[in-house]
This record gives sequence, structure tokens and C-alpha cells, in this order.
Amino acid sequence: MQNNQERSLLIAKCIDKIRISKTQNKITNSDFLNSYQICEAQKELFKDKNFFFYGGYKQAERKVLIAYPNKLEKEDVIEKINNIITAIKVSLPNEIGGKIKHKDYLGMVMSFGLTRERIGDIIVYDDKAYIIVLKENAEYIKNSIKQERKFKKAKVEIIDINDIEPKQIEFEEIKISVNSLRLDNVVAEILKTSRKIAQDFIEQEKVIINYIGETKNTKTIKQNDILVVRGKGKFIIEEFLGKNKKGKEIIKIKKYK
Repeated sequence: MQNNQERSLLIAKCIDKIRISKTQNKITNSDFLNSYQICEAQKELFKDKNFFFYGGYKQAERKVLIAYPNKLEKEDVIEKINNIITAIKVSLPNEIGGKIKHKDYLGMVMSFGLTRERIGDIIVYDDKAYIIVLKENAEYIKNSIKQERKFKKAKVEIIDINDIEPKQIEFEEIKISVNSLRLDNVVAEILKTSRKIAQDFIEQEKVIINYIGETKNTKTIKQNDILVVRGKGKFIIEEFLGKNKKGKEIIKIKKYK
């Protein structure tokens, strides 16, 4: 979630990338943006045509804005995408396979002095991981990983962004029952906490619906809404199943694992 000043700065940076692309007749790109930032930028940039967001694969959550001059088509830019973003593949030896989690990879890369905005999605399997990064940082990150004691026996290589293996999104299905479809009710039940604590999360701007921040406790939740509670998880309101004997609304929810 961003305040108005941060949002204004974000929009200004995106507009500047598009302006430079037009005036200098070249491809430009931003750092990686999260889903909320992308949504906010799209609201302001919809009149421009020569840009798109790209994160390396279809389901990517973190993407860069890529702006290009009139002389190029989008397809021409995508063919050169490895000049902008690329991937580092870390293949693990058997003795540490399955032991390295997403937070471990992210924490390691950020310990190299990079900000979160320089890193895209990290796709983790038991025996390997793909770390999507800006091309300009790729060699540094690869060499830094090789220096880590934990990864001494790992194979670390820079690969074509098109060679990554996207991971099927996994969900945990849960059901909750609420007195009403107010946001504070739903958040409280999802997090198994009190309504007061849920209201605090909302008022502290920690709740995002469909990648837009929401601070109203009374906001009505709808089917297919994507709900993010910062630090607690991401959820899809999949289906309303009707009311139980006590008159409460039963909701089927998918929680991202």
C-alpha cells in the first residue's frame, strides 16, 4: 500500500520512462513493480499505447514497465526482452534439495545490497529456483550466490527468460461463515482473529482488494475478489455457498500457498 506522495512519485517515474522512450527513440524500462503499483500506473497511463508490463511469464506478479518508440512494435520489443530482464537458475545438490524456501532466496539476494525493486518473481522448486532479475544486475547476483557457503555445490547460471519453468499456483481451500459480507467481518474470519484487530489492519492500510487499497471496514466483498492482507497472505473469494442454519453466509475461499 502506498500513500499519495509515493503514488505520485510512482506515476511520475512511469510517465518519465514513456517520455524518454519517445524523445530519445529508444526502449526504456522501470524497476520491478508489484501488482498494486501496476494497477495504479495503468489508471494513469491508459491513454498511451507504446508500453506494456512484463515479468517473464504469464502469471508473474512482479513486472517492469517497458516503453518503446513508435518505430517498433510490441513483438519487436519482446524479441529483445533478454536485454531487459533475465533469469538466474539455481540447481541444488541433493543434500539441500527441498530445504531452501522462497524467503531464503529473497533474503539472500537482498543481502547483496539490492532493493526489492530490482528483483522480480522467485519461482521455487525442491531441486531448483528461478530468480527473475534486471539484466544489469544478473552477473553480480549470479557471482554473489556462488560465494554463499550454502550454495557452494549448486549450479548457478544465467538463462534465457523464456527457459524458466513457471510453477502451477497452489491453493489451500478454506470455508468461513460471516454475519455479513462487510470487509472487516471477512478479514476477521479469514485470519481467525477479532473484528477489532481486522478493523485495525484495514485502517492501517494493510488490506488490498483487487490490487487497490481499501480503508473502509464496511466495503462489501464480492465473488472473485482478490484480497491481500499484508504479512498474512493472499486470498480469492471463490464462491458464496448460501446461508447456514444460523443465518450466516458461507464463503469458499482459495488461499495462495
